Amino acid sequence: MAFYHQDGLPAAWKQAMKFAGKVGRLATMPDIVAARLETKPGALPWETYFTTLTAEYYGFSKTGKRILIIAHGVGPMSTLEGVQKAYSWEYNDKDRNHRGGRITAQEFLDLEAGKFGEVSIVDLESYCTRYEYPFLQTLRSSEALADPVLKARFGLLTEEYVKAHTEAARKWHREQAGLDPENKYQLPNHDQFLNRRRSQHERDGAENSDPYILKVDGAGNCCYFFGSRHGFREIEEGMAISHLVSTGRLCHLHHEGNESLTLDVGCHEWWNGVRLVGIQAGGNIRSGLHQGPDAHKLLRKHWRELLIPAKKRQDVGFCALVQVGKQWFTQYPKIGERMDTWEPELVVTSAKKVGKPVLFQTTSSGSGVFFKFGVKEVQALAPSNANAYFFCGEPRPEGGNHVCEVQFYRIEADTSKRMVRADKLAHDYDTMMKLVAKEAV
Repeated sequence: MAFYHQDGLPAAWKQAMKFAGKVGRLATMPDIVAARLETKPGALPWETYFTTLTAEYYGFSKTGKRILIIAHGVGPMSTLEGVQKAYSWEYNDKDRNHRGGRITAQEFLDLEAGKFGEVSIVDLESYCTRYEYPFLQTLRSSEALADPVLKARFGLLTEEYVKAHTEAARKWHREQAGLDPENKYQLPNHDQFLNRRRSQHERDGAENSDPYILKVDGAGNCCYFFGSRHGFREIEEGMAISHLVSTGRLCHLHHEGNESLTLDVGCHEWWNGVRLVGIQAGGNIRSGLHQGPDAHKLLRKHWRELLIPAKKRQDVGFCALVQVGKQWFTQYPKIGERMDTWEPELVVTSAKKVGKPVLFQTTSSGSGVFFKFGVKEVQALAPSNANAYFFCGEPRPEGGNHVCEVQFYRIEADTSKRMVRADKLAHDYDTMMKLVAKEAV
């Protein structure tokens, strides 16, 4: 089962391991590859990004050569404590000059010697001569088959995976070659563009074609190699660079005059929003991968079970509304001039429109990309007997600000209970899993 958490790796790790149990484990990159091979593009394993318990280390070998070591589920970063210790190099740096994770040089040498278990070793200096832009280029199928870093990251199923992805890419190219040629955007030289585009898709969709299929990335904020002119990243004395390995979802990539069906395999940078997969003892990821709990979706589907007693009775006040299915709620209030929360709070027991929709415009404080405003700005337009509002259209930019139609209401709400907040539910593993199990019945 997959576990995504908006608060980052530790939160996702704890939930995935709670599901896996004491003798279970987290998925490595070869596990994700196996899950993809049991399905086809369009299924969850292909259409979702994952961080894995495969780790990659860059350092100096016992003979002084620059090498990469790839380890699946073993080594210094095979535990949450080890992962946090490695990435603390970055997140504990108050000056924000450190990038990536670090282990000690001795741990790196122990990895090389096999003291943690079986690992793969890649000669980094030799690898960087294979491509004009190593760790940046999109690889064709033939290049992927021979790429030593990809083989190390994907493991024994690399060749089988590349063949499956290649066939999927060829099929996709054939579909793209038959797209409707209507010049929707009135592009100049449209016929010339279409002919070139169709020619590329027909070529890459042919039976024995060699389409672009993936990118073997490094870490964007901690590059191994800066090009022949600038050379390799220097490593701090007594240390080696370390990252977990992640993979992205299939995407329609435009690159260097081409269009391709690709995905990326690279290094996890320390940020929020992480998805890990827990595998229970005896479990086989080839038998199926569950998408896992989604707090926002669970809240909207099972809202009746997620109402909690309010600590004290409160007045509704002037509030924003949000609809969950056919049920209206007040929104959790926001503070200051910002976007509405769109989080349901109180169940609306009655709602009556007051007047017709009117046009609301943000002030200069709400200008920019986002539809930001203070509640008092909306209230200034409201009829005296209205105590709620709902935007009944899509906001659009106008004159540096935003405008949108708003409908006012007179509502009553049950103030004895309120909806649990989504971020709190996201940390409540037991409640989420009960709801997931209920959906499976």
